Amino acid sequence: MKKYKKIQIFLLILIIIALIAFVMTVINYKKIQKLETEEVAVATVDSSKEETDSQEITNTQEREDTIEAQDDTSWDEPNEEDTKVKIEEKDKKNNASKYYIKINYTANCVTVYTKDSSGNYTVPVKALICSTGKATPTSGVYKMSQKYRWHTLNGGVQGQYCTRITGHILFHSVPYASKSADSLKYVAYDKLGTKASAGCIRLTVEGALWIYNNCPSGTYVEFYSSSNPGPLGKPTAQKISSNVQCRGWDPTDPDPRNPWKNYVEPVSAPTQVTEEKKPEIKNEEPKKEEEQSKPIENPTEEKDKKEEEEPKKEDKDEKDEKTEETELVEESKTEN
Repeated sequence: MKKYKKIQIFLLILIIIALIAFVMTVINYKKIQKLETEEVAVATVDSSKEETDSQEITNTQEREDTIEAQDDTSWDEPNEEDTKVKIEEKDKKNNASKYYIKINYTANCVTVYTKDSSGNYTVPVKALICSTGKATPTSGVYKMSQKYRWHTLNGGVQGQYCTRITGHILFHSVPYASKSADSLKYVAYDKLGTKASAGCIRLTVEGALWIYNNCPSGTYVEFYSSSNPGPLGKPTAQKISSNVQCRGWDPTDPDPRNPWKNYVEPVSAPTQVTEEKKPEIKNEEPKKEEEQSKPIENPTEEKDKKEEEEPKKEDKDEKDEKTEETELVEESKTEN
């Protein structure tokens, strides 16, 4: 009986150990599942956060693009009239304006014409680089109207030397942050020659000022599209964003305070190239060089030397002959 009870106790202990092991396994399994669930949840949250951040960045970029596009639309006068006209060649001839302006929408180039001897606007006098935009007309002829020294544009920015073409489309400088010549939007300036506005015709200050001063109200402006910029070609504009000192100003602005007037491009110091020392070549035949370096003797002196050497040679020969005779005599005596 005692043996049987010992076996029962042993089996009971084994069962208890097995139960404890099972319970621990179940607990660990649940913990692992919980951790995996939490990791998935965290990953989902991170993913959704990244998507949200990405969406916010996209929205911000879209808002910035919209704000930039509205910088120079001049949509501040709600009832500004459309000045589009139907014009024939006879109307051009009868027009009192000295100049006729053509804007190439595709090439982002403005060409100004004056009349020839027949009264037609065929003589190109000036070409200006510009920036057009989405709302820029691509065809048609319009009459210019109002002019503004400074004009507030949509978005709160300012434009210099503005001339209204039609409706909300104006000629003007690249936008400024305020009504101050040192607050130029320099990034926009670097985009001259490309489509960068919402509709207005951005020009350098020099170009906008020229139209402001020389093309009165009533001057015709024609829009067209062509890959050929025009008879005078397409001018270029200086890139200014990298120049921290001067980039707040338009380089073409005639304002005497313009720092570009006295700006000198820094000259980079020339790089010094160290010359490699060539190894000295030892003279293998010094004797030949010495002989070559000797001056050529005077032929007369050489002749005199030879004449002096000849008697010496004769004397030597005579002495040799005498010596031989003496030796012969002595030999004959010895034989006797």
